[in-house]
Amino acid sequence: MSTLSLIAFGTALAAVIGLAFDLPDRWFCALLALASLLGGADAVLRGLPLWAFAFLITGAMFAGAAAHAVYTAGRRQR
Repeated sequence: MSTLSLIAFGTALAAVIGLAFDLPDRWFCALLALASLLGGADAVLRGLPLWAFAFLITGAMFAGAAAHAVYTAGRRQR
């Protein structure tokens, strides 16, 4: 396993463990987006274009979910 894969796995594990301790949705989605993007970067380095594309699309979806969670949390505070 490469270092990039271990960092991505650790980030995803931190997100899932944080979910057990009431981690806000914006942080959960942001950590999963980071893990997906790191996994996509690792797939690019390994020469796996389909996996890289899948990871990058998944990372973009989680980043959108994190942005939406930040926006809704901001609207609730007003």
